[in-house]
Amino acid sequence: MNRKEILSLSAGIGFFIIWVIDLNAPTPVEIQGKFWLELFFHYNWLMFCMACLFYYQISRNERLKSEGSSNGESSKPNSKQLKKKSKK
Repeated sequence: MNRKEILSLSAGIGFFIIWVIDLNAPTPVEIQGKFWLELFFHYNWLMFCMACLFYYQISRNERLKSEGSSNGESSKPNSKQLKKKSKK
């Protein structure tokens, strides 16, 4: 794992922990009864978490693709490679 994968994964986990803590906190009186403000108040941390985890997945796929192409292998096995593996 390279640095950007580690940072995005740890940020995603951190935002998830913040979301769980924030979800248990009471909603401020100023925004109670206002649907969109309550939704934004409680779920913005979860959206940050999802964005970090999606970025982690993208960077991981890019790394795997570049490692596969540098080794002379394709990133996805073709049907002949799958048949060889299943025969073994």
